[in-house]
Amino acid sequence: HLPNTYLAVDGFEIGSPTLNRDSFGIGAETVVYLSVQNKIKSNPRILRLQLQIIQAVPNSLFLIKGGSDNELIHEMIAQLAEEVSLDMQRVRFLPQDVDEMTHRANLGVVDVVLDTYPYNGATTTLETLWMEIPLVTKVGEQFAARNSYTFMTNAGLTEGIAWTDEEYVDWGIRLGKDKNLRGQISWKLRQSKKTASLWNARQFTQEMEKAYQQMWLNYLDNCLI
Repeated sequence: HLPNTYLAVDGFEIGSPTLNRDSFGIGAETVVYLSVQNKIKSNPRILRLQLQIIQAVPNSLFLIKGGSDNELIHEMIAQLAEEVSLDMQRVRFLPQDVDEMTHRANLGVVDVVLDTYPYNGATTTLETLWMEIPLVTKVGEQFAARNSYTFMTNAGLTEGIAWTDEEYVDWGIRLGKDKNLRGQISWKLRQSKKTASLWNARQFTQEMEKAYQQMWLNYLDNCLI
């Protein structure tokens, strides 16, 4: 068991954005949500909740990244959108970016990221937090369903952490409607870069080395029994 976090990074390099609000023909007041999906992470249950959030927040747009060339994902989302009476004009599919640095730069157009479940984001979550963007995640019991929860609490953030479907929707709507709350979260994330162990790879490396050393000592002790 490591004392602080099972993973830490010193941050991310950011490239030049290729997306802006003009790309989507939207104004400054439009609330832009993003979810990163793929064949493994696309879950009809959580997608339905995400579309309910978009439907409940006026003047919002839902960007879905990943699976842009997957017709099954398109069809599933179109069906779910019909179930919640959401106009598919408010849903846009994004292609993959040319590289990771461009992907991170393009996050600048996003107001709120909606996490997947039960397979949470990992790198995606770290990038979201580093870019100081509010995130909504649902916490599960498996390792993959607790990644975002772990990273967010390590960064000193509780806003956006949901334990039920209802809380997931409530947080999504609240963050979409409350611009001041989004600003407060961004400020918290900015401050966390100075103090949180999540952003201290040197400290993490030292803690990992101590763990390896302790494993070796435990092994030697067992050999002498």
